Amino acid sequence: GLIPCSPITPKVAVTVHALDLYHTARQRCPHLSIQAYVKTLCDMHGVPFHDHRSQQFSIALDVYLQILTFVSNLVRQALQCDQPDWRLKHCCPACTYRLQDEPSMRFKMLFAQDGNDSLKRVAIRVLDGDLDDTGSLAMSLPSSEYTFHHEQYLTREFVDTFASGRQAGHSIFDDDSDGNLCAQRWKNMKDSATQKMWDVFDESGAFIAVCRHGFCLLIADMVQSGEQSKYALAVTSKLLDAFGSDLGGGYDIGCRFKSTLASSTLGERARSLNYTSLVNAFHGHTHNRLCQLDNLATYVEGLGLEDRERAFSKSNALAPSTRYASIFHRRQAIACYFEHNDEMEVYAVAKFLLNNYKQALDLLSNGCTTLERLMCEL
Repeated sequence: GLIPCSPITPKVAVTVHALDLYHTARQRCPHLSIQAYVKTLCDMHGVPFHDHRSQQFSIALDVYLQILTFVSNLVRQALQCDQPDWRLKHCCPACTYRLQDEPSMRFKMLFAQDGNDSLKRVAIRVLDGDLDDTGSLAMSLPSSEYTFHHEQYLTREFVDTFASGRQAGHSIFDDDSDGNLCAQRWKNMKDSATQKMWDVFDESGAFIAVCRHGFCLLIADMVQSGEQSKYALAVTSKLLDAFGSDLGGGYDIGCRFKSTLASSTLGERARSLNYTSLVNAFHGHTHNRLCQLDNLATYVEGLGLEDRERAFSKSNALAPSTRYASIFHRRQAIACYFEHNDEMEVYAVAKFLLNNYKQALDLLSNGCTTLERLMCEL
């Protein structure tokens, strides 16, 4: 099939196979730009490249992705999988499906959340006044998020409901430690250190939550701010709504977030649902030793061997292609990347679980012997 580049009297069309190839290849290699791909097509057809061809291909790609979304929605309706938050509640086969007579565990579900400040978007500036005006430029604020909808994305209105009271305008890294032993160790994303970049970027990153097996749960844009507590609170609230009690949430500053959550409007509900704030094993050595004993995944009973930092680092490859994109195309690229990653991750889960099972058996059988040997070597 062909998809035209204009709805009226089209003169150029792109084949569905070419669009599908680019869409799939880009998920595996986010560095692949539309311009590079279109130049490749021009070379194959022996025609000169012009800038407008990239724009034509981008238009056809948007139409193609819209068709895929429309067809996917029809399939979900036919399968009765279109209820609110259905995708969130069924995103990971290992986490969200329970077997008959399956024994209960301390944590019904484990997830990790963190901010990715690589996924920034440069602010669009327009002339403040007439086109002939040589004066200052005015910033076009990010207000067109409604042109792109995806169920994994939290709306800015929902996130901002957790910015009231104590959380308003406060970074989760503020100096008020509330007796937390690690409060002074996290300085890279304080608002005082990041506010200078807000004149350059509209979105200063993306806040992402993934399950223990690497499936994306939720995404929220960090808008002209550092890693404020409202993003983690919004994600935690949504997951409590979807999955209920006995959740464990890993966060690089999980000890600090535990204090923030307890003092927020969500605190009482989190306590009643037995929510546990944890520190990912990857970040363990940056925390105070007493903090590690209480919060680090390595020492908390009931935790497994997983650490999901790879899911966040892999998404850094999206940065070059989204830095100067529109709000629509930035969100589209991020959502499509994680959606494709989730679809392909299914094939790796079986091997992932098998390797962890073998590792766990090895620790149980050889752990005591290894511990005694290491203690003798000290």
